[in-house]
Amino acid sequence: MKRGLSGLGVVCDVVMVAQLLTARTGEPLLLLHGPGISWVGPIWFSAHALFFLGDMGITVGSMVVRRVSSLVPSRVASTPEAIASPERRQFLQGMGIVGAGAPFFISLSNIKLSYDFRVEERELFFPHWPRELDGLRIAHLSDIHVGGAMNRARLLRMAALTNAARPAIVMHTGDFLVHRTGDFDAPLYEALARIRAPYGQWACLGNHDFDAPERLVQRLEQAGVRILRNMLVTLSIQGVPLEVGGIDYLRGRTTWEKRYAQIVSSWPSRTEAPRILLNHDPSAFIALPPRCADFVLSGHTHGGHVGVQISRDFALTVVGLAGVPDQGIFQRPEMTMYVTRCVGFYGYPMRLGIPPEIAILTIRTQERSMV
Repeated sequence: MKRGLSGLGVVCDVVMVAQLLTARTGEPLLLLHGPGISWVGPIWFSAHALFFLGDMGITVGSMVVRRVSSLVPSRVASTPEAIASPERRQFLQGMGIVGAGAPFFISLSNIKLSYDFRVEERELFFPHWPRELDGLRIAHLSDIHVGGAMNRARLLRMAALTNAARPAIVMHTGDFLVHRTGDFDAPLYEALARIRAPYGQWACLGNHDFDAPERLVQRLEQAGVRILRNMLVTLSIQGVPLEVGGIDYLRGRTTWEKRYAQIVSSWPSRTEAPRILLNHDPSAFIALPPRCADFVLSGHTHGGHVGVQISRDFALTVVGLAGVPDQGIFQRPEMTMYVTRCVGFYGYPMRLGIPPEIAILTIRTQERSMV
């Protein structure tokens, strides 16, 4: 029995690794990505991840218990008979089976969650926001990650849900792709071309968008998405100026402050016009120059990816507990950032408890909030 299960595990490992290695090819290989086999890699991959997290939790818990036990002397010594009893052995075996199977059931249940797009409506209040722009509706999309299971049907559903929310403008914060070549991304441009917003679609690039950025930018702009690569534009909305800036994803955190300052200093000086900045990585929020924008939009963290969504605006996630902005509203003096839970994810379906999001943000003047 054990040999059979071990052999099955080895086969699943081989399939998973082969699917990962061929994921960047232009055309999917039916033997690895066709019906009946495509689910093996995602389930096995996420089960591995859950086993790792579970083992890590058990290890940390055991260390705490041992530490506490060393400080509090035990008054009752356990007997060999109790440890070796048949009932105890049977119970432990049953718990082992449950523990081994749980990650697979969790993985299977979360494939549906990974594509359960939630349209989340929020109002944000800003001091000095022009009264003429009170009620501006922004659709914030990020980390679509076309490819794999993010297929044409799901992309068209994303576009339909966005249109149904009737945004005035659509803003993307990068990671359109999943590091593959070929025409796998064709459904993305079809879906984006169907999105309608009076003031257009605007975007920056994320870390997964640099395999062939010129090709990506050309195709996105043909679909109606204007890419802002370290540049600032001024829109006219009902005769009122609105500045929109976009910055490419930057690597090298130790140089963030200097490089962001260089980019922003090349733009026109701030005026009374409100400014929105598109920047993929929310961790960079602290490195942005002071007052470089009123409102920053980011993605990248997929809402924390794994955690417990306690409410629409609050979650406990592994990413958040590590100190990284995972989702929701974050503040600096005179600057606000919104981090979306994102539409897609990179890799196999592994959203655990954190649903994807199409964020609809309605901007209000500060005076309106006091009425």
